[in-house]
Amino acid sequence: MTATAVKTDEAMHPTGEDRAWSESYYFNFVDPKTGVGMFTRMGFRPGNGWADALHAVYLGGQRVAFTYGRRDIGKDLSAYDGDLKVGNLALTCEAPFKQWTVAYDGPAQDIADGAILMTRAKSRPEGWHTPAELSMNVSVEALTEPHFAAQGAHGHFEQSIHATGSLTIAGETIAFDGYGVRDKSWGPRNWGGSASSSSGGDAAPMAGSTPAAPNPFVFWFSMNFGADVSMGGSCFRRADGTMKGQGWIQDGEVMDTLEDVVVETTFRPDSILHDTVTLTGRTGKGRDVQIQGQVLNMCPTKIPFPGGATFVNEGLAKFVMAGREGFGIAESWHNVTE
Repeated sequence: MTATAVKTDEAMHPTGEDRAWSESYYFNFVDPKTGVGMFTRMGFRPGNGWADALHAVYLGGQRVAFTYGRRDIGKDLSAYDGDLKVGNLALTCEAPFKQWTVAYDGPAQDIADGAILMTRAKSRPEGWHTPAELSMNVSVEALTEPHFAAQGAHGHFEQSIHATGSLTIAGETIAFDGYGVRDKSWGPRNWGGSASSSSGGDAAPMAGSTPAAPNPFVFWFSMNFGADVSMGGSCFRRADGTMKGQGWIQDGEVMDTLEDVVVETTFRPDSILHDTVTLTGRTGKGRDVQIQGQVLNMCPTKIPFPGGATFVNEGLAKFVMAGREGFGIAESWHNVTE
């Protein structure tokens, strides 16, 4: 990490003329003791003229608090450095690459079972959620230097974090202390689903999914085994049907790559919601990695496109690697046509 990287990569970047440009900030964490977890994404899309913010909180069991907001923006994203506020969500950089604050204060949908978000809003039963007020403050401390998958005009980095704080919902206050991963991305992004160029030259065409035949085209993961071991990465559907990719792993003071990562998933019956995960790969130094994961709570998110939608199904999961238990997010992407 250089002084130039601190100045440019934690802040907004020049957007150019690409209408699909997106600059986004993402944070997640899981507290194993309380079952509380979170994922937050704030994205700026100057070509569309808006920024949006998704802030979702896992509340133990299948319960989820879901929020979403938007604001109008201009084309010069540098105007929003120091003004990362969308709806009722605010992100504050206290020290670049070191310390952030994530704060939410406003309405939320308190949902007993997050899987209901897979269904059309008009077909959900009466009382499928309870309107609630959510107040949440998260202090985010980086545990590692950022791992850059790409840098420059189009970039992406991830780093392991320690998250502490408290939330209040429906009159109940919960303190949390957990670990997670944050990332920052900038560059053109087409949510509607072609495989990333990082998947290599043999990426499969974007076939759709149905409940009877789930066919995810992206799998993203992050996980933490306490304070000293963390990892993350992305896999993409290949022409031979395998979900394959790469990532990073931090073990104590040592940062290494994850290579030849293959992910296999099972799904709930008649559903595109994933249930278990098997991840295999190796580190750049040649150590084999084998991980078993079980999804504990699910929060599907939906990105409409003409004639259908991309479902990004966010699973809070427990992972086991070499007998050690960890927690994180297992994220599976599906295109579903109407």
